[in-house]
Amino acid sequence: MAITAEWRSYGEFDVVLILEDGVVKEALTADAEVLHDFLAVLLPNVAAWEGDHPVEGDRLNPAAWGTLIMSRDTSGDITDMDPELFWAGIGIWFRSHGVDYNTPRPQATHAD
Repeated sequence: MAITAEWRSYGEFDVVLILEDGVVKEALTADAEVLHDFLAVLLPNVAAWEGDHPVEGDRLNPAAWGTLIMSRDTSGDITDMDPELFWAGIGIWFRSHGVDYNTPRPQATHAD
């Protein structure tokens, strides 16, 4: 069973998907907390993350969730990335607020 996570641009918002063997299992609205955990925390516990979007029908296919920004496996290795979209996302979600994705947070909510 291969678990991976993807950050995708989905219309007016971004999502982080949890995939099992290439099939979407959970879809979380991307916010600073979710993206921090996706980018800066090792991902062995992503299988426990719970999404806030229904996943059924065509949404089982990750491509249905928009343009891929970055994907990682549970070891933390980056498996695919669009550099332009990645740095644009970092600017929007973090640097415009005076922090960066690896700025420590008091408590991790998704990777505990």
